Amino acid sequence: MKALYYLGEKTMELRDIPLPTLKPGQYLIRTRSNGICGSDFEGYLGKTGRRLPPMIMGHEVAGIIEEAPALGKFGKGERVVIFPKPFCGECEYCRKGLVNVCPAGVCMGVLDQPGSMTEFVAVDEKYLLPFAATLSYNEAAMTEPLAVAYRAAHKLSDRELAEAEHCLVIGVGPIGLLTIAVLKLRGARNIIACDASDHRLGVARQMGADFSINPRQEDFLDAVRKITGGKMCDFAIEAVGIEATASNSIDCLRIGGTVIWIGNAQKMVSVNMQKIVTTELTVKGNYVYGLEDFKECLRLLEERRIDITPVMTDEYPLGDGVQAFRDQENNREGKILKAFLVN
Repeated sequence: MKALYYLGEKTMELRDIPLPTLKPGQYLIRTRSNGICGSDFEGYLGKTGRRLPPMIMGHEVAGIIEEAPALGKFGKGERVVIFPKPFCGECEYCRKGLVNVCPAGVCMGVLDQPGSMTEFVAVDEKYLLPFAATLSYNEAAMTEPLAVAYRAAHKLSDRELAEAEHCLVIGVGPIGLLTIAVLKLRGARNIIACDASDHRLGVARQMGADFSINPRQEDFLDAVRKITGGKMCDFAIEAVGIEATASNSIDCLRIGGTVIWIGNAQKMVSVNMQKIVTTELTVKGNYVYGLEDFKECLRLLEERRIDITPVMTDEYPLGDGVQAFRDQENNREGKILKAFLVN
């Protein structure tokens, strides 16, 4: 079978490898759609240390059951989304519903764990979620990035969201755009999108943003003050993960504000600790998603509650995966948002 390997900085290679060997109770899944995550691309650039070559990346995946165990819950031919974060179901974190931080396993396609950018993968039953035939495989693969955005937006209670006058999303790649959509669905007011790409800011408006800031064209804090009438933001969600945007996400807040960090590109950052302390800010981290978040996002997609089509921009055969990553290198205007590798 074909598999797309990451071999080192800016180096990908399509290889022929054996079919996976199934353990008792496992399913053989033919992958039909793999979304290329921003973290995959950052790993490809050699920036994060979260991809250890040689390895197969990929964790945004939908496919079809090619082979099912005799006593399995699902049958051959069923369309499924894969929940990519292993969990034991028994530890103190799992018992609290925090399967996202279960120490039992690393996410599929992260560090040295084999991912889904291949023709077939072996998967345990508990990680399979069937989906309706009304969804395309690409749409179903969007469950994973939507779940990241969904969990981040739900770090805020209904009351906090209802009382907020202004909110800011920094970085409107796919995760930021989906975060805006979830915030809009929850009734957030005066959503501000911030990004260095005018094209992506235009898409942010389509997804529900009310205002936009391009920090390459205007001073970031001056623009926030102008939009908010000097009040600044009740909360901000940072979806880039570098020092400059992490600092901006704190500096834009009003007294008692909250920032939620999704971005994970840069391991160490410096921020204004005195502002955090003296204005009683809250900083929350957001790591992937829980299983219930994932199921809810699949339901939202099946019910067409969120329009994800503006985010879904490009499609390549798996065999053209090397070119797909090269094209993202040249994506200077930000027009490639979510690209898919399809079988």
